[in-house]
Amino acid sequence: MFTDGKQKFNNLKLVGYDGTDHSGRHQMYQILQQWLDDKESTQVGYFLAIGIDRLSLFNEAFGTDYADTLIEETGKHLDQILGSSFIIKRVSGATYGAFIDKASVSEMPTMAQHIINSFYEMPLRTEMGPVRIGISVGGIALEDQGMSPSSMLTKAELALRAAKDSGRGRFVSYADTAEQSKNYRTMLTTGDSFLKALKEHRVRLAFQPVVDSKTNKVSFYECLARIVGENGDIINAAQFIPAVEELGLARVLDKYTMHLAIQELGMFPDIKLSVNVSNWSLTDPHWLDSVVLALNGRRDVAERLIIEITESVAIQDMQKTEDFIGILKGLGCRIALDDFGAGYTAFSQLKTLNIDIVKIDQSFVRDIDDKKGHLFVKTLQSLAEGIDVETVGEGAETKGEADILANDGIHHIQGFFCGKPSTERLWLAPDHVYRKFPVDAALLDADLVPGGVADSVLEDG
Repeated sequence: MFTDGKQKFNNLKLVGYDGTDHSGRHQMYQILQQWLDDKESTQVGYFLAIGIDRLSLFNEAFGTDYADTLIEETGKHLDQILGSSFIIKRVSGATYGAFIDKASVSEMPTMAQHIINSFYEMPLRTEMGPVRIGISVGGIALEDQGMSPSSMLTKAELALRAAKDSGRGRFVSYADTAEQSKNYRTMLTTGDSFLKALKEHRVRLAFQPVVDSKTNKVSFYECLARIVGENGDIINAAQFIPAVEELGLARVLDKYTMHLAIQELGMFPDIKLSVNVSNWSLTDPHWLDSVVLALNGRRDVAERLIIEITESVAIQDMQKTEDFIGILKGLGCRIALDDFGAGYTAFSQLKTLNIDIVKIDQSFVRDIDDKKGHLFVKTLQSLAEGIDVETVGEGAETKGEADILANDGIHHIQGFFCGKPSTERLWLAPDHVYRKFPVDAALLDADLVPGGVADSVLEDG
């Protein structure tokens, strides 16, 4: 089998890669092809691509001869620590390939880490003295019957590149990069679907009631983003928001949902709405300018608009957050701090920021049956009252949780017990002609931005 063939290749001279001589890579192709030809159905092995980190720095600092010495010494070092089990060939400029047959793939990460550690522990010999270099490793399990030698090398080198891109000095398996690539493709597809839905006015607001704990009447509705699929199904935020944020489209979504909310407030003068703002929009003057323009001269609308910012975002730059809040409150808006208690905002900072409402993080509401959890919520409520800030208990799913919040003096309650988010206008009668949203595209675009909300958002975003 291949072990006999290994002796044949051990006698081959290691040929350097100079940009024109591909002998080392071709030899590795032949080795892998022989393995494939002789391979038994259950036989496995793995292939490692081993690359020198930051070789260009050595090249620029000490010259090409020094860099070539490092490459040659790297090969000798690899042969010293792996030569008894692996076939090693230089397959490109500063990259070596190491192949082992009939090996357990589960040992690949351990072997890769052993290689990385050995270079840290044992310096290479050069004319200028010993030098320690960093090594990154990419690997691939050789189990697929459909693989070719070319694809084996290419996939291992892709994994090596991923190891370097993720910080160097580490090992990455091609299986991990393949899964990551699949996730990236899914994310890009989701982002494209979001933009298409935006253009086609299929991005909707879902309204979740926030009720007064004493009267059980709706205090305001929180606006949440939803997509209506091409088949009419409602797509929840969890299915597209992560991709929207990762692709840098959060400001586009923020602007669009804010304009939709302002439009709703203009159409229905008896409602109050809250809208979430991402950290990207919080620091974006263009987003703020668009809101100021939409609310200019419409204080009756602004006074019924609550803008929610998250606690973790608010404390990143207190001065910017304070300026942001000052402009919005100058228009008449109220400001809510979302997920309060999950971060590190002090109550003195709440006073400085001039916050109107704090929304107690739902993780504490879920633990409210626990003595410590209950005490924490009561403490937050007492401190909020002391600085004249209203409170919302988020995530109440049972009557028991809602009752405890009400008894503790929490001003407002939000959660499935009080009502689930709906893309219908919950403040209208079920048979009202405008209950479903939107009525039509013309009405959707009517009051805010010439040419349509979606077109303007996409052009600016």
